[in-house]
Amino acid sequence: MAHDPRNPAPSAHNPDRHSDIIDALRAAGAAPRRMLELSQGRALALWHNQQGEARYERPRHHALSIYTRAGEHTSRQVNGHAVSKGFPGAVCLFPEGSQSSWRITGPFEFIHLYFNDLDIRRIAGQTWDREPATVQLSERYQIEDSLMAQAGQMLDLTDWQAPEQALALDHLTQWLMIQIVSRHSAVNAPPPEVTGQLARPQRQRLQERIHASLDQPLTLETMAGWVNLSPYHFARLFRASFGCAPYQYVQEQRLTRARELLRQRHHKITTIALTCGFGDHSQFTRAFRKRFGITPSAYRASKTN
Repeated sequence: MAHDPRNPAPSAHNPDRHSDIIDALRAAGAAPRRMLELSQGRALALWHNQQGEARYERPRHHALSIYTRAGEHTSRQVNGHAVSKGFPGAVCLFPEGSQSSWRITGPFEFIHLYFNDLDIRRIAGQTWDREPATVQLSERYQIEDSLMAQAGQMLDLTDWQAPEQALALDHLTQWLMIQIVSRHSAVNAPPPEVTGQLARPQRQRLQERIHASLDQPLTLETMAGWVNLSPYHFARLFRASFGCAPYQYVQEQRLTRARELLRQRHHKITTIALTCGFGDHSQFTRAFRKRFGITPSAYRASKTN
């Protein structure tokens, strides 16, 4: 839905850019379990609600909602009557400027992805080479979408506060945005097929830049910019070239470097965690044990005895 030129466009520097739906949910008694600001003006929120009524009155941003637990006791209301009912995995899309009323009579949880008009237009332009005027989002209420439902479960299971998960969250929300444009907008077309692989100089440049940036948060937008590609084309060419998604490659490089540093006793484990892009000792330990089946301290002991 086009942005109203009378109102300032949402930006990454405007702390109230997602407040309309958030305020409506809080007024209805919903409680946020988790909230996270993302790149490109996006934000995630995991909500819990169990009883009340909510009305979304022309929000100044877009929102995608995915029910992650229950939802059967949630209904959309029109003139006091239920016109649709929820279910686990139900998907809703609230375009900027839309209106809807809701009644909740039982507990459920849902994830919201908030995003602005500039972001969705940029994705449409980068992926489909479409003019911004063609990106008209459709209202969707409690529909079935198995792919988005699975993405919602993945978001629910991910540790949003772990720095090493930032790229995975960025990748997943980017994918969700592409699905929104592809299947729930006036574009109404599958993403273009991407064939081939990255050229050798591009692969070398990426490897060098990634290895030099393991202690920093990385996004698809940043990595794609290193080789002058859109995030959509970059993600697909990267997988074809390296055999895995960008976030999987980065995580593997972080853990590989950490394993090398653990063999050197003069590095503290906490320092290694930060050097390799992990938020703290506990997050590093979980990731290392999941990958190698042993804790960092136990691995160090096994290599120095």
